Amino acid sequence: MFHRQLFEEILRLNVNNRDPADAMAAGAVEASFKCLAPALIVLTESGRSAHLVSRYRPRAPIIAVTRNDQTARQAHLYRGIFPVLCKDPAHSSWAEDVDLRVNLGMNVGKARGFFKSGDLVIVLTGWRPGSGYTNTMRVVPVP
Repeated sequence: MFHRQLFEEILRLNVNNRDPADAMAAGAVEASFKCLAPALIVLTESGRSAHLVSRYRPRAPIIAVTRNDQTARQAHLYRGIFPVLCKDPAHSSWAEDVDLRVNLGMNVGKARGFFKSGDLVIVLTGWRPGSGYTNTMRVVPVP
């Protein structure tokens, strides 16, 4: 499949979309093509961030880390999403909680053979707890 051409065509058709979450999803997929990232890790409560990334058809799998059972089940319905249910309790510190879930996504990705140590992965997170705040994209080396 010609993932890059398909991505550009979908982007061209969505030119009037002004949703910031959609812009983050498109930017993450673009970064995954440029970095040749073997996976994208998305921290999501409702699943919407992972669904938006899936819309742009990245060539890499999307590891959606969530604490919501229903979100994890519904993620199976979208192309390329591999849901990971985080059963650890939330930390009181938001930064520590984000790090815990990103590390969980990386551990699962390595265990499943999506990537190995030293690879670069794209990580999408929010700036505060709750649904609808995804606005941070990082390119992170796998430890």
